[in-house]
Amino acid sequence: MDTRKKFNLLAFCLASIAIFCAGAALAQNNKGQIENDQFWADFSKGLEWLPTSKSISASPTPSNLDVAPDSLNSSLSPLVDQAFDPDVHRIVILSHKRSIIHRKYNERWVNEKSRPSSASMAKSLTALAVGKAICNGAIAHVDESAAVYSSRLRGTSWGHAKIRHLLAMSSGSNKPVFSPTGSPTPQVQAETLAKSYQGKMTHDFISLMAKADEKYSASGQQGLYNNLDTQALAILVEDAARQKFIEFFEREIWHAMGASQGGTWSHNSLGQVAAFSGFTAHPYDWIRLGHYVLEERAKDTCFGKYLKEATTRQSQVLLPNGSAAYGFQTWLGCGGVDTFCFLGHGGQRLQMSPSTGLVMYVHATSMSASPSLLAMYRNVASRLPK
Repeated sequence: MDTRKKFNLLAFCLASIAIFCAGAALAQNNKGQIENDQFWADFSKGLEWLPTSKSISASPTPSNLDVAPDSLNSSLSPLVDQAFDPDVHRIVILSHKRSIIHRKYNERWVNEKSRPSSASMAKSLTALAVGKAICNGAIAHVDESAAVYSSRLRGTSWGHAKIRHLLAMSSGSNKPVFSPTGSPTPQVQAETLAKSYQGKMTHDFISLMAKADEKYSASGQQGLYNNLDTQALAILVEDAARQKFIEFFEREIWHAMGASQGGTWSHNSLGQVAAFSGFTAHPYDWIRLGHYVLEERAKDTCFGKYLKEATTRQSQVLLPNGSAAYGFQTWLGCGGVDTFCFLGHGGQRLQMSPSTGLVMYVHATSMSASPSLLAMYRNVASRLPK
């Protein structure tokens, strides 16, 4: 398939998510996979060839991460194998206190070198950057309005909103109607996600936000999964820190946590980061990030206190069958009493447990088989030494 046809197919598949299209063109399987296999084959490769993917570098001093020699075939193999659905799951990695204790790959699609895209796990990365902006003094407090620091957000719902409420997906910008893609209007869908995997996002995000802004309610009144709340946070960080978001993230998060490899983040043609999606990195560095979050969260520091607040309930975000507890761009609960997680479309997941130190990375093509993995995660956690 040539590049143009590949891009067109990817764009069609992604634009179709909101209406859950099926049929031969999308080859939807019986496990709930919406897009076709070609989409996920490219997604598993990270989409790093896109012309608007911008790179960040590895840390000069990578942090420690031990890989147990037997982790491809460990004592946990029966548990993981039973939970691993080959129609859906592609990578599952379990790590306990900076030691990878089990790895499993769907070798038809991925291998040890694969760097899948993360979809909306990027939202949680954006929240981490906000915490660093607070702790280095660029932002004073989450209970200030975003417009205090960002002239570009002034006059919008996002500018009027408290930073806390942007972090909690409760800006009040749009009517609380569930969108499976996080796009609050059809135009936002068309100009962002429908074009992102073509590398053809051309619309200025600020003007797009102004057009989409319904000014529905005061901030903090409702939880609505809204990509534009995340986008507002990236704009806030840029304006407060007076630095491109990706440069700030590279220094304050990616290097600080000791990434062993670089990463890429999708941008539009104007050089504006798509903060709500499109970050690609190696699974081992996601594992490093999970341990870094747990370790920093346990400290009595500015960032530690921010992470504790980020992983406690701030809102209830609307879902198809109810709502779910949400922190700062982070999902709570996640199949365990004290777990929290970063989630992305198709079942991308970074799951962390403060009480056990267990971190799980998942790359998948559908959320349909998540319950089996979560049951496995709880089982593994119960077997760990206290």
